[in-house]
Amino acid sequence: MTRLPNIQVLRAIAASMIVVYHCGIETTRMAAASGSDALFNIEPWGAGVPLFFAISGFIMVVTTADSFGSRAAAADFMRRRLIRIVPLYWLVTTFALAVVLVAPQLMKAPPGDYLYVIASYLFFPYTRLGGDVRPLATPGWTLNLEMLFYAVFAVALLFPRRAGLSLLFGSLGLLVAARVGGLLPGVALNFWGDPIVLGFLLGAAAGIAYVKGVRLSFAAALSLAALGFYALSFTPDLTVPEDDLFRRLGAALPAAVIVAGFALAPQLDERRRVWWLALAIGDASYSLYLIHEFLLRAFHIVWGKLAIEIVPLWVFIPLGIVISVTAALILYRLFEKPVTRRLNGLGEPRDKARTPVLVRIPASVVPRAMDPLGSATADTPVFGKRIGHVRRARSFNA
Repeated sequence: MTRLPNIQVLRAIAASMIVVYHCGIETTRMAAASGSDALFNIEPWGAGVPLFFAISGFIMVVTTADSFGSRAAAADFMRRRLIRIVPLYWLVTTFALAVVLVAPQLMKAPPGDYLYVIASYLFFPYTRLGGDVRPLATPGWTLNLEMLFYAVFAVALLFPRRAGLSLLFGSLGLLVAARVGGLLPGVALNFWGDPIVLGFLLGAAAGIAYVKGVRLSFAAALSLAALGFYALSFTPDLTVPEDDLFRRLGAALPAAVIVAGFALAPQLDERRRVWWLALAIGDASYSLYLIHEFLLRAFHIVWGKLAIEIVPLWVFIPLGIVISVTAALILYRLFEKPVTRRLNGLGEPRDKARTPVLVRIPASVVPRAMDPLGSATADTPVFGKRIGHVRRARSFNA
């Protein structure tokens, strides 16, 4: 298997953007309480969410390139996804439930609504106080959509590649079309039909390009990623509903462009120490995503009691990032990584059980052996040819 360190770095970027976004939310609340303006425009930083969706779509396609048309592969895919997502999410959800029981004023959970609690654990969309569809652990709303994507993708794996991918794109595309057309009944279907789901599909399209053997030179990939980030930097029109089709596409398209730029570029040399922190944050990005809101809210409370009168408000942001990242790295090392490894190892040979949780791709979708800088090794045949800034490998029949 071959790793994709560029995608790990992009995971770190996406998670860090979301942390900055919520640092902005907390500082904006404190500034408003004192009659001051917000420190910065937080909206572009929220684009870390569509980045994560595009990354997810990309990874699912690339890591299962040889698995279509197999019941065993579909079952194994779903098993591994549940192992990857559920333990840490249930831990964080249980913590959120404890907070609700001890200090219900800090959460928006409907009091005494046990169905809401059950729905939160089962990744099922449910309306809470305020009318928004969010679970006990608020960041888990994206996981409700991830689980939909995983379920549809597992079904797609039952079919040959071309038919399976057609089913994936067709079913989710029709779901979004029905939502946009106002044809879906009930909270759950309307939530799952949010056009943000298109981010998965656009990321999957980037994955198909990768598996087909499309590669970019460093300059072309850098230009593509820069273009994507530039497009994400535009502040969305806040008068438009958050789940509006064009608003969602306005974030999903640039996110997919960024994923393509990172994925199709020559992979960085992860042995260089300069990348260790970014790769470490990429590994711990799931932990960082799930816990940072709780940490920042607690830090807000402490800041308001001890520091708000004596320390400039902007200091909250770097300190909040450091606290969130440090806690996530610890949680990843002590819980997420060992639990995932242990559960993946049940019933598997010991050598496979020791494989770390990383972005890995089947060797069959790598067109040729690469050194860390992306050049062909001396003893490895090169398949295909270089055309301009795009290198194509042997064809991949979707």
